[in-house]
Amino acid sequence: MSDLIAVCTPNSQPHEDGRVEHGYQLNVLDQGLTVLATVDLPDWERFRQEAAGRRLADAGFALQPGRDSADAERWSPSGLGYMAPVVRTGTAEHPPSSG
Repeated sequence: MSDLIAVCTPNSQPHEDGRVEHGYQLNVLDQGLTVLATVDLPDWERFRQEAAGRRLADAGFALQPGRDSADAERWSPSGLGYMAPVVRTGTAEHPPSSG
């Protein structure tokens, strides 16, 4: 099991139709809840599972491989956001930022 988790949360309270006005933020956390990478997604009005996976790859992470589930299905709703276990790939196009 992965010791890293990706959490994608809205930057504002969603409207009744689920849209948000200020985008999302994607954070990768370790077991101690230290932020290892942050990706700002200011143009997102809704959570986009497949795009979130690509943005993780840009930061040097990937969704933890699953046995029989598509990548998009590995994101689980959590509060107002989504979370998924991830692994470090070491192939970041852009170095992960800290916090």
